[in-house]
Amino acid sequence: MTNLIKRLNPLALAIAILSMSATSLAAADALESTTKLLSVQFEPREVVKVEAGDFHFLPGQIAPIHSHAAPAIGYVSKGAILYQVEGEKPQLLREGDAFYEPAGPRILRFDNASATEEAIFIDFNLQQKNEPFIVFEKKLTEAIDRRELPTLHIKNGEIDRADIFVSEIEAKGKKTLNPNGPLLGYVAQGVVNVSINGLAAKEIIAGGSFSLASANSSVTLVNGSSVVPAKVIAFHLQ
Repeated sequence: MTNLIKRLNPLALAIAILSMSATSLAAADALESTTKLLSVQFEPREVVKVEAGDFHFLPGQIAPIHSHAAPAIGYVSKGAILYQVEGEKPQLLREGDAFYEPAGPRILRFDNASATEEAIFIDFNLQQKNEPFIVFEKKLTEAIDRRELPTLHIKNGEIDRADIFVSEIEAKGKKTLNPNGPLLGYVAQGVVNVSINGLAAKEIIAGGSFSLASANSSVTLVNGSSVVPAKVIAFHLQ
């Protein structure tokens, strides 16, 4: 019996080591998870710049009727938005949803759906030369809290598609992005250290953005907190 136990111990040890390794790999894989939120296709356009804004709507605030000369893509980071394109049914955009505003038709509603809570959303406008990012039907009668984010300038940028992903990065976890075209990034939660092509990392806090003008670049995202998860929204343009 003793000899049998001796013979089994190395096997049991090997199984234990393999089990520990598998557990470690599973833990490493769990450091980040990525989900596609939305894919949109539109007429090809020579995008030369992408203007970005971080909007903060007061409880019950209603957006003026407007239209877009350039299509807009975005993300609701807090609260809920009642959204309606002319000719379509209204829809409720909740926190964590991505959205697309087409060029051309009137946007009848883009309102804070709550009478008691603030709503926050970001949008990126894919503009051709001399295009405004938004057109209001009437002169504004009340201020809109739009906080400008850095504008991305693009050369030779024919674009007809956008894919939007959310990556949830656990404490001290990391994520690498290798886009096939221009990339827009938005930190929706936490603090993220962003390194482009191996250069010194820049700290981006929730509500901040980063971007790449072309492909053949690599972006490394590292959660700057050892306690709190981070969330990054990536808008891939093609």
